[in-house]
Amino acid sequence: MKKILLKKIVVMGLMILMMFATACGSNGTNNIEENSQPHSEIETQENETSNTQYPIEIQTKFGEKVIIEEEPETILSFSPEMTEIIFELGAGDKLIGRSTYCNYPEEVLEIEEFGTLLDLNVETIIEANADLVVLSSMIDQDLFATLMNQGVNVLALDYDENFEGTMDYIEVMGSVLNRNEEATNVIKDIRNILATLDKQLDGVEKPTAYFVIGAGEWDSTATGDTFIGDMMEKAGAINVASDGTNWSYNIELLIEQDPDILITSEMYREALSDLEGYKDLTAIQEGRLFVVEEDKYYRQGPRIKEALLELAEIFHPNITVQLD
Repeated sequence: MKKILLKKIVVMGLMILMMFATACGSNGTNNIEENSQPHSEIETQENETSNTQYPIEIQTKFGEKVIIEEEPETILSFSPEMTEIIFELGAGDKLIGRSTYCNYPEEVLEIEEFGTLLDLNVETIIEANADLVVLSSMIDQDLFATLMNQGVNVLALDYDENFEGTMDYIEVMGSVLNRNEEATNVIKDIRNILATLDKQLDGVEKPTAYFVIGAGEWDSTATGDTFIGDMMEKAGAINVASDGTNWSYNIELLIEQDPDILITSEMYREALSDLEGYKDLTAIQEGRLFVVEEDKYYRQGPRIKEALLELAEIFHPNITVQLD
């Protein structure tokens, strides 16, 4: 997924902060390191109107550091969420290639496909000679290393563990693309929604909810260590699977919890009503199964704003969220 669902598909399986420190390194590069700490608010204030000072150094999900010498003019993206972010920041014209799963916004479909998230042709990527190749957070370390060893400028990040990671993805790409002000504005919009929800839902009774990622042979949900689980709580629900980890949950526990609301993708709209363990849940029996567009929820991109508001409406249908 993150296509979480893609993670799920790949593993069907498998399921799924960094610190963004901007400091001048001893070699004269600016450093952006993963898994550091607060980031967005501090750095966006500093960079709100400034241009990126290249070169910048970014720590990838595997610990290696990638140096971006100058603003990339050509990009291959194998990450659907990063593709959406690139377009949102006004840099979609830099994309010369995409993954099969990069399907939003619509204009991206006119860009040449170079493979899936994980099934990449190294020779084709090298021949494309892009200034930057953005990989999915699910990418295998061996493939990442192969591309690095071939001299490909590769970026692979993984900030999937909580909702804050969404802002980190946007902030890093804003810096890489020299679109800092645009990134700041997107992040401000998201934080505005979060602040509004926090204020308007304060003291409101919260329903219990469960997000069905997978059901049947493999029961998967947005556990407490996932950005969707985090998002559910920010939108005003009690996630009954908050004690689960790594997108995995026990069906017996779900039956015991019997949440007020179930959320799922189109894939399970019909199936849950007949599926053992799910069909007798109160939410199913009383018509509180809500189907959402999975890409909007599974990708930590700019559309996460819409997902937040949709969830708040599902959890609190009697409250109209008024944004400042």
